[in-house]
Amino acid sequence: MILLDELADVEFLRGLSPEYVRRIAQAAQLEECLAGTVLFREGQGCPFVYLVLRGSVMLEVNAPAQGTVPVQTVEAGELLGWSPLFRLGPMTVTACTRTRCRLAVLDAARLLAMAEHEPRFGMELLRRTATVVARRLRAARLAGAENLREAVLHPESH
Repeated sequence: MILLDELADVEFLRGLSPEYVRRIAQAAQLEECLAGTVLFREGQGCPFVYLVLRGSVMLEVNAPAQGTVPVQTVEAGELLGWSPLFRLGPMTVTACTRTRCRLAVLDAARLLAMAEHEPRFGMELLRRTATVVARRLRAARLAGAENLREAVLHPESH
């Protein structure tokens, strides 16, 4: 079980009912990873979602003619790997630890069962997860716009 004190520092859970945080702690498995550990791969299924307790994780996509391209970094306190919560199928990115990481690993099916059993918890989980998705999409959009700007301003380097 994850220590409740450790989850108190997780931004994703901040303000959530202590009872829900306790249940998440009971459901979580602790995982320590060295830098360079692949947590999941783009195009493959993953039954877990992660809360990054310590460290950082790079999200990467496989781009045609470019190979692996880093797109975003997930830091301590954030949710990682939200696709299984929406039952979207394969992962849309590869997640690789940039540093040594401490992770709370949650079985997505178990979390969804908790959400279905308690609609108030389910709505809060959905709201928080949607906020993560919106932030990541915005960051990706801004990064894409910056890359386009650089390509227009400096075509010789692209």
